[in-house]
Amino acid sequence: MCKRVVIYARYSTDQQNPASIETQLDLGTSFVVERGWTLSGTYVDAGISGASFETRPGLQAALTGAREGAYDVLLCLTLDRLSRDLEHSAKVLKLLQFHDIELWTVHGGSQVSAMELGLRAVLNSEMLEQVRYRTREGMKTVAKTGRVPGGICYGYSIKRMIGADGEPIRGLRDIIAAEAAVIVWIFEQYVKGLSPDTIAEILNSQGIPGPRGLAWRGTAIRGHRRRGSGILNNQMYIGRLVFNRLVYRKNPVSERRVSRLNSPELHIIQEVPTLRIVSDALWKKVKRRQALPRQRKQP
Repeated sequence: MCKRVVIYARYSTDQQNPASIETQLDLGTSFVVERGWTLSGTYVDAGISGASFETRPGLQAALTGAREGAYDVLLCLTLDRLSRDLEHSAKVLKLLQFHDIELWTVHGGSQVSAMELGLRAVLNSEMLEQVRYRTREGMKTVAKTGRVPGGICYGYSIKRMIGADGEPIRGLRDIIAAEAAVIVWIFEQYVKGLSPDTIAEILNSQGIPGPRGLAWRGTAIRGHRRRGSGILNNQMYIGRLVFNRLVYRKNPVSERRVSRLNSPELHIIQEVPTLRIVSDALWKKVKRRQALPRQRKQP
């Protein structure tokens, strides 16, 4: 029987090599030709995590094709390209089996059974958790040395230095003088009584680019006090690095990452005086105004 086959290919993030998609499709196509099958189509998800499901348009299109009887075999290079989530993998296989469609992998060279999928999905899930753990612990180590483990925030740029081992020293920052002046101005205007929304409007009217080069928004200035977000709450501006304030978990219903506050004893705090932009006196004035009842903040 000449089976109709579709190939599903995926790579996880923008940091991975997009050429891996071409490799997956090339190996999949060769696999189909060697068996005398017919390639009916390809589905691709580029730069999307295998832990997601509903947000993968390529996979969703492939499953729609399964419901419509558009093919007989769904082929992936390996099972982790299909999903790294046990529940998702089982869901996909059940849907395919319901429509009498086989799931194959190039690496395995055979049809995937429910037992094999379950075992591999558990292993993939465990491997993903281990990667997350190692990454998080590595970031904690960087923070304990007074270096910034996260991305770039407004007011700073990456400082490039090479260590004794010849490798770049990660997490170093330099102050951007022009942006630092804007930060101080924002703090001063807030203390004078202007709202974050008004401050944002003034900055936009003056053509001053906001964080990541975007327009200023009041929320970017106001942020969230307890979470330490926003210009007015970023302790880096007083030379204090705070890491591990939040923990992220995926909501099993919405499949979106949700942040939760860690208990204070889990926070990693380091003084980095070379990164100070705002004086303690100005910072305290902002905190006092933030502590006022909401109705008294604005006229």
